[in-house]
Amino acid sequence: MQSFFFRTIFILITLVVSNDLAFASGSYSTGGGGGDANQAYNLGKSAVYKKLACSSCPLAGQEIDATKATEIIQSLANNPELAEKLSEVEREAVTVYLKRRYELD
Repeated sequence: MQSFFFRTIFILITLVVSNDLAFASGSYSTGGGGGDANQAYNLGKSAVYKKLACSSCPLAGQEIDATKATEIIQSLANNPELAEKLSEVEREAVTVYLKRRYELD
């Protein structure tokens, strides 16, 4: 019985600590500078991985590097399959994300 109690306490402590670590690993911010630029970056990152590069998305299974990021930015204006997946705001945010992430400017 005592072993069960200590095991349960250990599991609860582990869950509480790992929950905080999981939130610390993201790129979302709770404040600070950057404002609109950080929001555009985060929206673009989310759109890339949820709407363009997911397992059933147009870029599924493709490795994104600087060259591919440049192609994606150009395709957002020319490729209807990519353009229809995103709103105008998301297309702009994807461009912000890819340019900053792959240091294209």
